[in-house]
Amino acid sequence: MREAQTIDQIAKKENKRVEGWLLFYEDRLIEYENDRAEIIRTTSPSLFDGLKGPGVGDPTGLQGVKLAELREREQWLKLVEEVERKLPQKLRVYLRVRREYRHARGSQGWVVRVQRDYAETMARLTRQPAERHWIDSRRTFWVWWERIVEYAARMAAKEGLL
Repeated sequence: MREAQTIDQIAKKENKRVEGWLLFYEDRLIEYENDRAEIIRTTSPSLFDGLKGPGVGDPTGLQGVKLAELREREQWLKLVEEVERKLPQKLRVYLRVRREYRHARGSQGWVVRVQRDYAETMARLTRQPAERHWIDSRRTFWVWWERIVEYAARMAAKEGLL
């Protein structure tokens, strides 16, 4: 018999989903726009021509499933945009810089790069020296990330996305 998931396991799984949407927002926006354009293109009198084949017994139902998936992705994209809009400037800048290094791995990973670029970006925005925005503790960036993810997860839960 399979054990029920603990609250911590459920929260971790949900947070991972939220992290994916926060980090890969731009990639998913492009995919969404491409898929939306494809659905619009195929929703025409020749709709059924492109959907024939093995395993497709209900082309209209298949189109409905695609539209429902598209609607959910649209809701996630809007949620990420709202989260970003509501963040204070320092966290908004941090999130944007964090996205740039979403694929960074290794001993230094993303934190060192974000630490440097965050200070430089804030310096440009505020017209102050980068040293003024330098954050010594790399732990701060992990704490900020957890805060953003938790905030976004609460918003996603309110919207019924989790």
